[in-house]
Amino acid sequence: MMNKIIWKFFSAFVFLTLIVVFVLYFFVSLKLQNSFERKITEKLQSNAVLVGDVLTGDLLEGNNENIQRKIDTLAEKLDLRITVVDMQGKVLGDSDKAPSVMESHKDRFEIIEAVEKGFGQSIRFSDTLNYNMKYVAVRVEDSGNTLGVVRFALPLSEVQLQIQLIYRVVLLGAIVAVVIAFTVAYFLSRSITFPISRMQEAAQRIAKGDFSRKVNIKSKDELGDLAKSLNIMAAELQQKMDNLKRMDRVRTDFVANVSHELKTPLTLIKGYIETLEDRAIDDKEKARKFISIIKEHASRLENIIEDLLSLSELELSKDCLNRTEFDMKKLIDEVALSFGYAIDTKRHEFNIDQQGDDFRIRADRDKIGQVIVNLIDNAIKYTNEAGQINILLHEQQNEITITIRDNGIGIPKEDVDRVFERFYRVDKARSRELGGTGLGLGIAKHIVLAHNGEISIESRINKGTKVLIRLPKGLKS
Repeated sequence: MMNKIIWKFFSAFVFLTLIVVFVLYFFVSLKLQNSFERKITEKLQSNAVLVGDVLTGDLLEGNNENIQRKIDTLAEKLDLRITVVDMQGKVLGDSDKAPSVMESHKDRFEIIEAVEKGFGQSIRFSDTLNYNMKYVAVRVEDSGNTLGVVRFALPLSEVQLQIQLIYRVVLLGAIVAVVIAFTVAYFLSRSITFPISRMQEAAQRIAKGDFSRKVNIKSKDELGDLAKSLNIMAAELQQKMDNLKRMDRVRTDFVANVSHELKTPLTLIKGYIETLEDRAIDDKEKARKFISIIKEHASRLENIIEDLLSLSELELSKDCLNRTEFDMKKLIDEVALSFGYAIDTKRHEFNIDQQGDDFRIRADRDKIGQVIVNLIDNAIKYTNEAGQINILLHEQQNEITITIRDNGIGIPKEDVDRVFERFYRVDKARSRELGGTGLGLGIAKHIVLAHNGEISIESRINKGTKVLIRLPKGLKS
């Protein structure tokens, strides 16, 4: 029953709208057509008057050559046919045809009317051009003496094209109006049952475990309050589900990444050991090479395990920090000095700037140094040769801000939020090639958070990366 009432209301509204739009379309189109034709006539008349003024001197002197030259120029600019006729109907100049081959125009209706009344117009077929034209003629006078007539001609096809354009525009407006009216009618009809049907659908979705859509009801009554309650409940359930899914994804990724990171060097170590066992140990040069590779991968395993233990320590213990008072500026200078060879090798421009005087902080010097080492190391690795790396140390009243900025290869937008996850790499092949474990940024984040600080990354592909760290001074008063 409810749906039948809605469609009856909708049909009545549509029928009324169609009648109104049809009537408006007919009268508006007719009015616009008349207005357009009148404006064209007025424009042609005013232009003809101006041309008459330009030609007055030549008409007085009888200089037909000047008349012809001027109307050729004016006709090209105005995109119209211009004809100049004397009082006997002789053509003195024409922009489309040589005057000498043109017959007398004294019997043309618009010429006769212009001579008698000062202005004349007509629409007829042109024997000269072989298509319908609209003619507008204006009498040219000087000191009360009639010198001749200036006539403008516009192909009627151009006028009709403009009129058709008006009809199309009006028709398009009518169609848009009908569509808008239909849309309004539909939503007015839907508003009758919208609140109840939407809440019913929302309840069904929630029952099926879909919490993503909200009930968009803004009415300030009991139904509006109920809709808000449903939205709040769905949002809370959705947030809990998202957190669970994210935790599950992180756990799955972590297990897969750990397995992969440990399996790869172990497989290589095992392969080289088996090769040594298979008589390669007798070849001392090969044996030394294989043992060197085994040591390299064993060191990689050791680094991964050490990083994992560091992460576990930071996650499990809140009292793992050995806080002492030290100067952050001196620490950064020491770390930067240790990277001197790498910076010189890649010919980087490396700058350390400061804003402030007192950079004393109470924190775990070794762990903060580990953060700085990791971030500078990343900046050097992922910035192409002759790049720029800038460190800004900013001292505020209760905190120190460290900004490390480079103009390196950057990080894709979709990866920026995940770079702090364990074993997450933007470019896995390049990261392994450069010797990273995929845990450095995760450790850096946990160290900063353990100090009640903040760390964030901004980056753009091929533009560079900016890492911002905020650390409370924690000094004893």
